[in-house]
Amino acid sequence: MVANALWGWLQQWEQNNWQRRGKPIWSAELWKDIAARIKNMVVKVRHVDAHVPKSWATEEQKNYHQVDQAAKIEVAQIDLDWQNKGELFLARWAHETSGHQGRDATYKWARDRGVDLTMDAITQVIHDCETCAIIKQAKRMKP
Repeated sequence: MVANALWGWLQQWEQNNWQRRGKPIWSAELWKDIAARIKNMVVKVRHVDAHVPKSWATEEQKNYHQVDQAAKIEVAQIDLDWQNKGELFLARWAHETSGHQGRDATYKWARDRGVDLTMDAITQVIHDCETCAIIKQAKRMKP
């Protein structure tokens, strides 16, 4: 996502008043900050093929390998379940920000803002949502 943003999404978002399809992009303030910081810089983003034998590796590929190893070590030390927790965090954000809608509506709301979530993550968040439990209980109590 960061590479795509730097390749052109930032300019498009800025031209569209930090919206996508008429809806605010997620974490717009952070993207505005990034856009401001790189405005007068030359930023190069490109693919580095990391799957080459070490004897053929360019300096760039060797650097990529070092960064990749450092990231793996750091992530392993912090939390082995970081990806799942990250998706649950985003699903909770989408569910709450969209007004505690159901699974399908939350999924659509997130997709409209460029956030890809699994139905499983949304279902889990809705199941664990205290606000939704209160609403569900209140609906049962109505005559």
